[in-house]
Amino acid sequence: MKPKEYLDNYFYSKIGKKNMHKLQNINLIQDGILDSLDIVTLSVEIKKKFNIDVKLNDKKSIKIFESYEKLLEKITK
Repeated sequence: MKPKEYLDNYFYSKIGKKNMHKLQNINLIQDGILDSLDIVTLSVEIKKKFNIDVKLNDKKSIKIFESYEKLLEKITK
């Protein structure tokens, strides 16, 4: 599975098809799309599926989860 496909599937299950277009323009944490459990879950799944380590021990790493684009960019590097 490709990174974009993985993220799209994850967010589709959380917010539904009709809201997918909003992902590009919102802060995923502040707008309540992602909570702390989602961040940990995504971090673990990204490590398993793409062998990319997303550290959760500093603010810079957590900021990645605020934006769909930043998250996708991190996974596709």
